[in-house]
Amino acid sequence: MEKELAKKKLKGSMVAVIRCKDLDTAEAICTTAVRSGIDALEITFSVPDAPALISRMKKLLPQTLVGAGTVLSVDEAEKALDSGADFIVSPCVVEPVGAFCKKHGVLCILGAATATEALRAYQAGSDVVKLFPGSVLPVGIIKALKAPMPFLDFMPTGGISDKNIGAWFDGGAYAVGLGGYLTRGIDRSNLEELTRRCTALKDACKGRPGA
Repeated sequence: MEKELAKKKLKGSMVAVIRCKDLDTAEAICTTAVRSGIDALEITFSVPDAPALISRMKKLLPQTLVGAGTVLSVDEAEKALDSGADFIVSPCVVEPVGAFCKKHGVLCILGAATATEALRAYQAGSDVVKLFPGSVLPVGIIKALKAPMPFLDFMPTGGISDKNIGAWFDGGAYAVGLGGYLTRGIDRSNLEELTRRCTALKDACKGRPGA
């Protein structure tokens, strides 16, 4: 997908961060999450054969943004791109990954937790900056960082639930990454709980851009 279109589709999105150790469970979580209202998938390289799952999700869910997460090297970025990933995410500033994404026109999301890291991420090629770990960062950080750097867009990830997702969007989040709250304890035996969590998230942020 063209980078500009991918970034446009990402705006206002709830992104499920998938970290399962079992490929079949990961696939079930991906499909259930999307059918329950999640907008995009970030399939991390901690999932066994993550590129294969990315490729499969692109075929099963062609209207859904599907990206690669925890990308820490150019080798992983190449595998993600070959699998059809719409975007590439790193938890920190990995400059070679940023350069790779820029060269190939792929939406790039590098991680940062401070003003210096956020600017470094942008300079390294990050189109959206991943605020990570969101669980230890205040909601007000986006407004504070955008005051001197209004050209930055942020996707907080970690620690986001139905209790604070609305506050993050109200605080200026471009998108949000959903990790433990969404998938903790979920397997193929209790997918209805995943659906319940997705519904709670949707209800909590009604009126957000893209809702």
